[in-house]
Amino acid sequence: MYPEGPPGRPLHEEGLPHIGTTLNGKYEIVGLLGEGGMAFVYEAKHQRLQQRVAIKMLTPDFARDPELVSRFEREARAVARLRTKHVARVMDVDTTPGGVPYIVMEFLEGRDLDAELQARERLPLGEAVDYVLQACAGMVEAHGMGIVHRDLKPANLFVARERDGNDDETCVIKVLDFGISKIVGESTRLTGAGAVMGTVLYMSPEQVRAQPNVDTRADIWSLGVILYELVAGRAPWTGHSHQIAAAIVGQDPPDLRGFAQVPEAFANIVRTMLQRDPARRPSNIRDVISALYPFAPPGTLGAAIGEQVAVGQTGSRSKSAALQSAISKHTIPMNSRPGALEAASAAARAIHGPPPHELRGPSPPTPAPTLAPASVAPSSSRRRTWARFVLVFAIVTGLVGAAGVVLIVLSTRQRGVTPATSSDAAATTQAATNPSAEPPPPVASSGPVLQAVPPSTGTAGRVTAPASTSSGGRKDAGANRSNGPSPTPTAAPSFL
Repeated sequence: MYPEGPPGRPLHEEGLPHIGTTLNGKYEIVGLLGEGGMAFVYEAKHQRLQQRVAIKMLTPDFARDPELVSRFEREARAVARLRTKHVARVMDVDTTPGGVPYIVMEFLEGRDLDAELQARERLPLGEAVDYVLQACAGMVEAHGMGIVHRDLKPANLFVARERDGNDDETCVIKVLDFGISKIVGESTRLTGAGAVMGTVLYMSPEQVRAQPNVDTRADIWSLGVILYELVAGRAPWTGHSHQIAAAIVGQDPPDLRGFAQVPEAFANIVRTMLQRDPARRPSNIRDVISALYPFAPPGTLGAAIGEQVAVGQTGSRSKSAALQSAISKHTIPMNSRPGALEAASAAARAIHGPPPHELRGPSPPTPAPTLAPASVAPSSSRRRTWARFVLVFAIVTGLVGAAGVVLIVLSTRQRGVTPATSSDAAATTQAATNPSAEPPPPVASSGPVLQAVPPSTGTAGRVTAPASTSSGGRKDAGANRSNGPSPTPTAAPSFL
């Protein structure tokens, strides 16, 4: 800030406010911050809000030019429409009592990139990409509203130092000075045919030729020159203004790798932005963000901007065979058609790996539950049928088992029966024919007591005995009888 005025120029020119004066009863002038070709910038304080503001005011000479006054007012209208944090916010527009117009903007602490380059000569690749991506974020909204800046340069990119929620200092790029901006589709009578607007070093070829159809791709060219200068410490072209203008129109920029150690893919992106034919440059600012994003340091505002644009984009463009070849070789020819920027971005990914959000990888998919085929999963009716079958099978099995037990018992009893002897049969016959005859006296026996069983069908003349408790076998029923010799025992028939 110059409290006593800029070097070589008095502070109190005719029509300009004095330090300590108040404009329109609201803004107290504190000091002079700087000056440009058309305007002065003052620091002031809002009397009621006690807020620091910046006031941009046309010089008295330019304030008498109706065309320049109209352009100045158009800048205020254009910037007031923007809501991005990467463009200096306009708060008010008015004129001094002497008729000089001014714009009230937010007060920024820091310095512009031109001053940064003068102090440091060049910036690291990651920091330069971060700053340019932030400038691109400001221009995305401007281009979306049909506003072309036409004078992007390091002096119009302000490095504002702000505090975040954790009270940490963050560098935020603010795009300044839309004074010669153009509204696409609006009348160009303010600039007129053949009028050269902008700073020659950062002008696109179509601006140098003063073509009337300058569009958003002119800003892409300017950003390419800025990025080149930030990394290399010098502009692509040097010399006097007319020499630089001739080089811009007729020469390709020198290879960036001749002045800075940068990846080939990054140099190709910058070269693509500096194609002399607008049709061979990226078609929009979002393509520039997508291409530069892999080179942004993680955790920076530029990386966040790149990730947001990458997530927001859907689909993919079809690429020609020539472009596919360029991607595989990690190089972009100078005469490449639109879409070459995507190839450079792919090359950057191949060299440096995917950006941070891709390194994290997608969350593992939740495995879908395995469903059994319909033919395998039994229905409730089939389950009931199956239960019935099991029950019937159990009953049948129990019956078969019981029958087997009965057969085993019967078999055991049949094994304890012996055939009657001839004498027993004779005695039985005699008793049957002569019931009055005296039965023979009983004979004492040490064996088991036998008991006669009344004859029945199929069992006449048979005598049964209880099974012996001895495990050694059985005694024949007539073995101890006194009448007749002991018969030879015969084996009992087997039922099994």
